[in-house]
Amino acid sequence: MHMAALISEAYLHEARAAMATETPAIPPKKKRKSRKRPLSNPVDTRRRERQRETQRSASASQDRRYDPVHEEGLELEHQDFGSLETHLQELRDTLTAVQVPEATDGTVSAWAQRQLLTDVRMKTARPMLFNANLSAERIAIQKCHRCCAEEAVIRCLDCVPLDMEFLCATCDMEAHKRNIFHDREAVFNGFLEPIPPTTAVVVDENGQPQFCEQICQLPVPTPRSICECSDDVTVTPWKHISVVTINGRYNVCLPRKSCPSSAAEWTPEVKDLLLYRYWPASTSCQTLYKYDVFTSFEHMKVTAPAMSRQAFLKMLEHRSVQAGRTGSICADTFQRSFFEFCFCQYKQEDMCQVHHFVCPACSPDMLAVCCDGNRKHYRFSKSKGTEEPPIYEGLFLAKDEEVATFVDLVRGNMKSGNDSAVCGTAKFTAGREMSKKSGAQIDEEGIQVAVCRHGFLLRGLNHFRGEIYAYPMFLQKEMSKKANVDFFCMDVTCRYWPYLNKIAEGLPELLPLTEMRPFLSVMHAKAHTAKCEVRWGGRSQDGAGNTVGEEVEQ
Repeated sequence: MHMAALISEAYLHEARAAMATETPAIPPKKKRKSRKRPLSNPVDTRRRERQRETQRSASASQDRRYDPVHEEGLELEHQDFGSLETHLQELRDTLTAVQVPEATDGTVSAWAQRQLLTDVRMKTARPMLFNANLSAERIAIQKCHRCCAEEAVIRCLDCVPLDMEFLCATCDMEAHKRNIFHDREAVFNGFLEPIPPTTAVVVDENGQPQFCEQICQLPVPTPRSICECSDDVTVTPWKHISVVTINGRYNVCLPRKSCPSSAAEWTPEVKDLLLYRYWPASTSCQTLYKYDVFTSFEHMKVTAPAMSRQAFLKMLEHRSVQAGRTGSICADTFQRSFFEFCFCQYKQEDMCQVHHFVCPACSPDMLAVCCDGNRKHYRFSKSKGTEEPPIYEGLFLAKDEEVATFVDLVRGNMKSGNDSAVCGTAKFTAGREMSKKSGAQIDEEGIQVAVCRHGFLLRGLNHFRGEIYAYPMFLQKEMSKKANVDFFCMDVTCRYWPYLNKIAEGLPELLPLTEMRPFLSVMHAKAHTAKCEVRWGGRSQDGAGNTVGEEVEQ
């Protein structure tokens, strides 16, 4: 319709232009000079006026009978209307006749073509997949793949590589006496039913398969000799335990090897279990965790930090139910065991001189260290937990006693001053000389950390009051011992640095801190005054390069 309107408008302009060229131009009338006439007779004047009116009426009637300009305009309107309909029809025919070319490799990517082809193939194969899935649920009656004599009553997909997928009742007990972690399925009436390793299938007198309980021992090798006797030793089940793997929970028994002559016996100890990658949840070894469940949980927490421990254990319980096994997994026991496992891994890495809180790129000569706090990492007083000392005390977060001693030392040498913490029109509550402890029932109010330009965590401490200047001063003192730092970045450097110089006058041991260069974070500098941004801002510091000073926020 838009194209049709443009076409009609163009033809109207052509018609008007043609009318303008065919009609002769009428020259403008010349104005006659006014001249005074002598007074005439009134009778003659009225006669001449009547004659002029008669001539004008006659000419008007003749014009109405034939007006070439009017007739030509009507003809042009009819001609334009007809041409508009013609062009509209031509436009419809053109749009109908145009064929849209197929997409070429230049307009559609090869990836999009492959995806389209894959969708078409999957749509075609969907009915076949559904029918094949239904057919796989029905199992035909087969002979035992091991003895080839009895009728198979057990199917084990874990034994497929050994070409023993279907087993009879006798062969199943012999094959899975040691392979207790295989997920088996019982064949009943042509269908499969998952069964736990503590369940066996026997055939009754009528030839019908029946379920019965059996004892499964943890597959831990026993010593070849436990005494000097030559008599045969016996291996019997000992106490019942639970083993948690990445496939869920298993109820098994620990083995016990005894000699009937010398009354000597052997039972697996903690070192024997750790040798075969079983982590005990307690010293009594009532629950064991396979190493794979801890490593999988650790990798999952790294890739998906929002996943909770409860959700992970619910997934393990669901896998147990799918395999025919029952039993819940204690979340508190799992957490304690996982922490102990991680601590042992840390001690091994520490012996190999692997340091996690040291940046390999800029140590020991660091260009800049950024320090900032966050008061959202708080903890309520009623949630303190047990009185047990932390296993990582002083590793990353400084000891609370050391921080409290340093804060008291600074406050003892502090002179009263203006603690307005105002720079220009902005008021920063992120830094002040003194701050009272929160009136709420909060034990720890936040956390303060120091990181390098590459985002490596270097040192941290717990807040027990607001973000006072003594907290970053403690971290600055700690970093001066570990590395040669050039710039010290903060959000309120313009207030902190004069405070540091004032404290260093009374505490000479803090004078090395003043040798660092102050650095106001680039983003926070925009909220300071222009004079402050020029003097302290990171973009104005020689040698800072592209250092931002916002690495804690990042």
